[in-house]
Amino acid sequence: MEKLLSVEPLKVEDIEKIFSIAGVFKKNGIPKKHTGDWVLMFLEPSTRTRLSFERALNHLGFKTYLFTAEGSSLKKGETIRDTFLTLHSQGFEGVVIRTPINGQLKEVEDIPLKIVNAGDGTNEHPTQALIDAYTLREHFGGLKDLKVVYIGDIKFSRVFRSGLKLLKKLGAKVAVCAPRSLKPTKTELLPVDTEFSSVNEALEWCDAAIFLRIQKERQNRPLITSERDYLQLYGLTPERAKFLRERGKVYLHPGPVNRNVEIASSEVYGEGSLILKQVENGVFVRAAVVDFLY
Repeated sequence: MEKLLSVEPLKVEDIEKIFSIAGVFKKNGIPKKHTGDWVLMFLEPSTRTRLSFERALNHLGFKTYLFTAEGSSLKKGETIRDTFLTLHSQGFEGVVIRTPINGQLKEVEDIPLKIVNAGDGTNEHPTQALIDAYTLREHFGGLKDLKVVYIGDIKFSRVFRSGLKLLKKLGAKVAVCAPRSLKPTKTELLPVDTEFSSVNEALEWCDAAIFLRIQKERQNRPLITSERDYLQLYGLTPERAKFLRERGKVYLHPGPVNRNVEIASSEVYGEGSLILKQVENGVFVRAAVVDFLY
């Protein structure tokens, strides 16, 4: 496998191999076992994903070059395909790409570069799904029959779309809880085991809750009436966090968190939060993904 554009082609044994590599890297450190040049092509803003890929690649021994749309010929009308062909001709080995356009990577899937999808529109975010699954397995010891609920902006979430496919492959049960305005189509929800309208019922059912950011930048118009009301109706309040803690349940968020919207500020890194563990594991899992492609 030379590209990771989606979680769909990943077999269970592929996922286990990536997790095994990540575990070795986390225990022993990431070795400088590769050489070559990779491009970090981030056409959308990013903190965690870009920096974790940069650290992962540098630890593995690669040189990295940051590519932004503003300083490139994309602003002059060059296609993404021509850009990738240029990078290949210049001798680059691989590209980590984040793009706001769903399915744009289909235009470059035949180009002989190693490519990792770091998020394409609302479509997929395969490495975040791997990180979340790895973090949950690390905490619980396994994923078989683990009950995971995604809460919040399901409609615009590439994290949900990749996570649902990956967790189901690994035997977990997946539920959703969201306002009607933030739910995707019925077809997209078909693989989901359970739907909840009440957050309290969702938290009662689950072993782990993944709260999702409200993605205002992807909405043509506001889809919630009030951020304060949203916290009370769908967010993690201190009372709900206490409920989870008392029952040994955990919560995650792919970041960045809108404090006091998806999660009360006091609970972002509170007991039961695996958010910083997700960030920590991000470097090791992304290094494992790149190593797996070799």
